[in-house]
Amino acid sequence: MANSIEICAKTIDSAIEKGLLELGVEREDVTVEVLENPKSGFLGIGSAPAKILMTVLGENGEVPKAPEKKEKPKKEAAPVKGKKKASGKPAEGDAAEFLTKVLSYICTDAHVEQKEGEEGTLSLEIVGEHLGGIIGRRGETLDALQHLTNLVVNRKSEGKTRIMLDAENYRAKREESLEKFAQRAANQAIKYKRNKALEPMNAYERHIVHVALQDMENISTSSVGVEPNRRVVINYTGPDARPPRRRY
Repeated sequence: MANSIEICAKTIDSAIEKGLLELGVEREDVTVEVLENPKSGFLGIGSAPAKILMTVLGENGEVPKAPEKKEKPKKEAAPVKGKKKASGKPAEGDAAEFLTKVLSYICTDAHVEQKEGEEGTLSLEIVGEHLGGIIGRRGETLDALQHLTNLVVNRKSEGKTRIMLDAENYRAKREESLEKFAQRAANQAIKYKRNKALEPMNAYERHIVHVALQDMENISTSSVGVEPNRRVVINYTGPDARPPRRRY
């Protein structure tokens, strides 16, 4: 059994309970040091859980001393030949490193993997279990993480790399769901011969709807409104098209 462990949880009390269960001891058998107090954030960004260090007491009720570690002499890193960072462009490792640091703040075991993407695009995948909180409602937290990563990585670069972030294949699932939703809404517009306004969407999701309906007969699409309430309007352009009853 380990003498000391670090525990993360939403609150200090829940972290203590979690640590006692993991160590299989009672509260009087351990000491607790608060390493970080919990912090709240916006859409999961900037939030941090409580972090404690729990140490099992010795037989005499004393805190056992950790063995001293001998420091190994540091070796100077050999220069890498023929591998230079492109001027004015963000390094691919910067985005993954930033995301890994953010994930460590929320005490998750998830990690970041790089995927193949189009030219000028860096695709990153958050891999792990129970990622619902990282994805958020309709992908809001995932979108916020993606936007923040793009800002941080590209802020000091002359060129720009578009960073696409995904988790649990959410983007593909959302794209398929939006395409089906757009088709149903367009069929309703044709049936009733009226324009139909959809719910507010971000630019990426609006693009999916526009592309899904671009070749549909008697249908055109347009975007109206101001962010974050900008939405797609499905316009019926066939015979006996009626004017809209109200403005969107």
